[in-house]
Amino acid sequence: MMEIKYPDVLLDSLENGHMIIDDTFKVSYWNRWLCINTQIQKEQIVGKSLAEFFPQINYTVLQRKIKTALSIGTPTFYDANSSTKFIPIERNKVTTSSLKLMQQQVTISPYISHENKVMISIYDISELFEAKMVIKKEVQMVHKLNDKLEADREIIDKNIIVMKTSANGTIKDVSTFFCDFFEMSKKEILGKNISMFKLKESSDAIYKDMWESIRNKKSWSGELRFQTSKGAEKWFQTRVMPILNAHDEIVEFSAVFHDITNEKLLAELYITDPLTKLYNRAHFDESINFIAKHQRRADVDFVLALADIDYFKSINDTYGHQIGDEALIGVAKTIKNSLRENDLIARWGGEEFVIMLKNVTIEQAKTIIEKVRVNIEKQTIRNDIKVTASFGLTKYQEAEETKETFKRVDDALYEAKRAGRNRVVVK
Repeated sequence: MMEIKYPDVLLDSLENGHMIIDDTFKVSYWNRWLCINTQIQKEQIVGKSLAEFFPQINYTVLQRKIKTALSIGTPTFYDANSSTKFIPIERNKVTTSSLKLMQQQVTISPYISHENKVMISIYDISELFEAKMVIKKEVQMVHKLNDKLEADREIIDKNIIVMKTSANGTIKDVSTFFCDFFEMSKKEILGKNISMFKLKESSDAIYKDMWESIRNKKSWSGELRFQTSKGAEKWFQTRVMPILNAHDEIVEFSAVFHDITNEKLLAELYITDPLTKLYNRAHFDESINFIAKHQRRADVDFVLALADIDYFKSINDTYGHQIGDEALIGVAKTIKNSLRENDLIARWGGEEFVIMLKNVTIEQAKTIIEKVRVNIEKQTIRNDIKVTASFGLTKYQEAEETKETFKRVDDALYEAKRAGRNRVVVK
């Protein structure tokens, strides 16, 4: 059997940690980043058990994660939501925070399945974690400042993003901090409509909900996306309050914004597939299990679709993995652009995608997915390479376990592939 050589040069050049181990935790690769950050050299650890060097790891959990990654053939997270570190690495960056150990996101990916080997990748997310800590402190500051809003107007003006508008949305006043944040003068802002800050791709449904609430004299809280004068996209936790006159009529609206852009980026890191930018499998699982658990009638009326790119292995073998990645990205973009705004799509693993079509009959769902299939068939990857996809489709039955739904849709996908591929099969 030909010996598989690990891509030393590539992995050693990356600014994150990569090791290759098997299900007995024997180390067969240890990249330069790990050598530098752990002070353990390749010659010391390769061929030995990881447990000899890091006994504090929960190896029962690690082995289960390794088996999961190998069995489903797709990456899985290790302890992604825990404060426990995978391996303790002291931060070498000068920082004013009390964060002394590196915060890590750890993924376990199948590498050589027939040898039960996986690649463990360690990403340093300390700066994002620090940003989250800063945001928490800022939120606490906002709460304190709101308690003394009337008495400390000057503090509010210089430290809080505040806006006052007329009943029709014309901007009447903004705080100094608002101007500083958006890099505009008051003269450039006053008299304009609040819509000047709205991103074109923002959800109309959110703004409709906001206006419906405040025009009914109710306060509204939620997340909004705005853009600065330089075109930078910012996320805000927003509270809008109607101001009434003596006749109980709305005369103005007051809005307070808190910048949560860094927090949104941190959250997105955990739920997004890094290649296709779709949701990842973990987020989709969490979403569908939540729906199945709570069984709210408005949510359980959905159809599940499973898509698989046809002959994807041949694409990789013939054109290389870079073209394969371009095919995955292209198909993901085509699927997303072919669906409605409230439909949910995620990369299920490898060349598979999972779709939740909400509030549709099975007939309507088949029409939508057939359009998706045709759009994929029409698209061209680099060098005029064409791809197609097969689809399985099934409707969720109220109160059933989601594993039963997935079993049906998986059977439908298998039938579509067996029948010649590039088709939609309903179960």
